[in-house]
Amino acid sequence: MAVGSGIYISWLMGAILLSVALMPLMKPPWAKIRIQAFVDMFRRYWAHMIVVFSVYLWKDLLDQLDRILMANTQLDMTPYIYAVEGDIVLWIQDAFQNDLLSIGLTHFYVMGFMTATFASFVYPIYFDDRHMADRVSLSMFWVYVLAIPFYLFFNVRVTGDHIPAMETIAYDLTPVIHNWFTRIDPFTNGMPSLHIGLPFAVWLTYLRWDEDGRWVRFRVALVGFIWLTGFTILYLGIHWVVDIIGGILVATLAVHLSERTHESFWRFADERLFTRRLARILNDPKAWLRAVLSSWKRAVKPIQEPSRTQTGAAIIAILLGTGVVLLWDATHQDFPVEGVEWPTDTAGSGEWLVSIQENQDMSYDVIATNSVTRESETISTIILGEGGWTSTPRITASEGGLVLFDSYKIQFWTYPSGDVSFDSLWTNEAFDQDDAGIIDVFLAQDASDEAVVAIVYEDGIVYRDSSGHLIDDLPTPSGSFTAVAASGNLIVSAMESADGPVIDVISLSTQLSLSIEVEANEDELIDEHLEDVFGIEVNYSTSSVVDLDMDSHWIVAVVDVGPVNRVILIDTASGSQLLLSDPVWPASAPSISDGRVAFLQIPRFDPTAEPEDQLTARDVFLHDIEENRTVQLTIDEDVDQSNPQVLHSTVAWIESNEDEEVEIRMHALEETFEPYSSVVLQSAIVLLIPLMILYAFQGAADARGPIRREVED
Repeated sequence: MAVGSGIYISWLMGAILLSVALMPLMKPPWAKIRIQAFVDMFRRYWAHMIVVFSVYLWKDLLDQLDRILMANTQLDMTPYIYAVEGDIVLWIQDAFQNDLLSIGLTHFYVMGFMTATFASFVYPIYFDDRHMADRVSLSMFWVYVLAIPFYLFFNVRVTGDHIPAMETIAYDLTPVIHNWFTRIDPFTNGMPSLHIGLPFAVWLTYLRWDEDGRWVRFRVALVGFIWLTGFTILYLGIHWVVDIIGGILVATLAVHLSERTHESFWRFADERLFTRRLARILNDPKAWLRAVLSSWKRAVKPIQEPSRTQTGAAIIAILLGTGVVLLWDATHQDFPVEGVEWPTDTAGSGEWLVSIQENQDMSYDVIATNSVTRESETISTIILGEGGWTSTPRITASEGGLVLFDSYKIQFWTYPSGDVSFDSLWTNEAFDQDDAGIIDVFLAQDASDEAVVAIVYEDGIVYRDSSGHLIDDLPTPSGSFTAVAASGNLIVSAMESADGPVIDVISLSTQLSLSIEVEANEDELIDEHLEDVFGIEVNYSTSSVVDLDMDSHWIVAVVDVGPVNRVILIDTASGSQLLLSDPVWPASAPSISDGRVAFLQIPRFDPTAEPEDQLTARDVFLHDIEENRTVQLTIDEDVDQSNPQVLHSTVAWIESNEDEEVEIRMHALEETFEPYSSVVLQSAIVLLIPLMILYAFQGAADARGPIRREVED
């Protein structure tokens, strides 16, 4: 069972039952309600149903495309909307907020919209009003079509996600509802509001074509629904006032398009004509084929002598084709790292990503990839059992260098500089394998900004300099730590306490020393939900930090609170903290650099689902610290990600799919266009110049024609 499907099924069934229950009140005065009519409407109006419900077939695709486009291009228009209308929606929420209203309007927001949509389409086809059904179905279809460009290129976030004091009441009412909304809504499709646009278009359609007043009661009900919906979407922290205006404009245009297209469209798609056409084909296939060829000739004939209309169509086709190519590039910003197969570990810093590749002969290649040039080179080959290597090597990196290590051996490398390639400065393999092995290695800097290799053992940390010599006079974390990390001359270590985890910060160059209490607390309702579904208590006093990463100003901690792990961003200067991951989803593997944090999450996680429906694949999320925005970089539920690394201009991670294929992928943080895109743009510009001139000439000629005829007369 899909995540949140229980509440969705409840809403859906409620909408269907409510629509049916309202039929006696909304039906035409002379109409009768019969059970057989429910069967007849499927037989008579199946093409209408395809037109309306086709939008749901490509809605998920468009939502995924929107998430990717938002992550790659940051097309966020929300600040401009906020600059226009300010805190109007916040005033509305503050003035009316109470728990009962929040619960009622949240369910109305979903189930009410379902009811209005379902009833608007089903009533005319159930009562066999083909005149109205033709127009309503097309109006609903055009509303969705017209909204697509806005959703892709005019991203407007929900109000509760942008205004600091605003709450997303509907999305956060319960964890189950939150999971459901997160699965179906990218939270950037504010403009236009379809909760207004769709019912307003339906109301206009009924108003325009209800010539004998048979639907007057339903029209009145729609007016009340639209007013209540307008208040609801503002109160719940979902839409802006401008979104409502956008919905009204889209609805008006959709009805206008329906007026112009319904006759020609249903002349072709009318269900009653399909059987006739099929009978003609079976009766005389040759005559049918001649008719088809004749219609094609009539369609092609105007193109042989192009008019202004055909020229305009060619211009639009070029613009659309160019836009599709650019959209493809904008939504395909991630690419595989060539030359790396079956990676086991990665680490990166600056422009470089270094990977460990497992070979079939029990050897491992160390491959360095430049994220700017996308070129890779093998800098070393490790063979187990030789040279002191005893187990699968791991890697850690910083701007000071990179370290290869296993339980009993370390190699320190420097990055290329000028004509100097990767260089191994020192190797230490003088470890007694009877002793406890290396747990982890990280890189720091001393007071002279020289690289310091910190080697973590069970009983403490040992420092070595860039030449491999032991350093005895540097401070080390005190106590038993659960995780440790470093950046520059700062070292952070996490320890448990009676009140919860504590992070200690020490400096290798000054006397700096401070402690920060980690706050992973969340809403009690969310914690109760986690305890119910996992059967594990959420206990902050016994929680612990299981992973750390940091830069010069920020610490990222993964806190195990019992049922799940949460990713917390901590400001080392002020001690302020921010929960980056969703509190009900398992999170892990943070990486921070250049003001960005990458981490893994299992989105839409539901441990109560059937085993075959449980989502276990982790996705990569990226948080921009300055803009306080988190985007999801990967979406495919059948592909698992691991070990994300933030570099200067890219984010890299290891990806494995259902076929057990493993590769490293990089995601460009800056929008880039492939060479073929430039060719397409150049070609489009060259073609548009003569076409625009021709279009202007044809327009002038068409306008001059009537004048000439008047003069001749």
